[in-house]
Amino acid sequence: MPKYMSLFRYSTASVKGMVNNPQNRRAAAEKVFGAAGGKVECMYFCFGEWDGVVITDFPSNVDGASAILAVGSTGAFSQVQTMVLMTMDEGVAAMEGAKKIVSSYQPPAG
Repeated sequence: MPKYMSLFRYSTASVKGMVNNPQNRRAAAEKVFGAAGGKVECMYFCFGEWDGVVITDFPSNVDGASAILAVGSTGAFSQVQTMVLMTMDEGVAAMEGAKKIVSSYQPPAG
C-alpha cells in the first residue's frame, strides 16, 4: 500500500481543547483513517513549525486524500501538508526512469 507522511498544525481551538482536556489523539486518527481503508503506522507530537506528524498507509491516493480532506474539513487543523513516501528501491526505479527520458526534455533558453 502507498505510504504517506502528513505534517499538521492544530487550530487554536484544538490546542485549547487539548490543554483543558489532555488526550491522546491517535485513536481518533486511527478511526477516520481506518474508515478510508488506511492504517496509522506512527504518530508523534513535534516541537517547532508543526504540531505533529503521522505516517499512514492507504490503498490508494484517492483513499488517502479522502481521509485528509475529511479531517481537514473539521476545522481542527490550521494547516496540513501530506507527502507520498517512496521506498529507496522505488526512488532508484524513478531515477532509472528519469535517466531514460531526460533527453526528451528541452529546458527554457534565453
